[in-house]
Amino acid sequence: MKPKDIALFFLAASSALSLAQNRNDPAPVPQSIDLVTAKKLVAAAEQTARAANAKVGIAVVDANGDVVLHERLDGATARGLASSEGKARAALLFGVPTKQVKDAALAGKPLEAHVTITPAGAHEITINQGGLPIIKDGKIIGGIGVGGSASSEDERFAQAGLDALEAK
Repeated sequence: MKPKDIALFFLAASSALSLAQNRNDPAPVPQSIDLVTAKKLVAAAEQTARAANAKVGIAVVDANGDVVLHERLDGATARGLASSEGKARAALLFGVPTKQVKDAALAGKPLEAHVTITPAGAHEITINQGGLPIIKDGKIIGGIGVGGSASSEDERFAQAGLDALEAK
């Protein structure tokens, strides 16, 4: 399966899950990440990205898959910005780092994952490395995604955001 086909498969699966959830439970999951928390995540990811002279987009989504905060560093491409949002949503949807999703898809192996059902919407998901779920008290409450540099660097910047939350 080609990477483009894999992305289309996951987009279709996400849309199907959203439609099924919308028919059964029209009430969205309550927002679980506030702006203060999102700012802390993004600030730490941004600081690490700037230290590496990276030009990236950084996105934080809540449990609904809605953007809480989206930041575009100077010089970041529009694709990097869209990718950061897609990675954050994919991490939320699957409940694992996006690298695990892509690796499983490319290997043609099933992925054991916690699937979060988000409200209906035509949101892009991106399974390239750089998206991480945000977990609090054992529950997935959102996702952070970084896009625009090498995928391993994107994940490193996202992880810096999560590390800042854990450093309370």
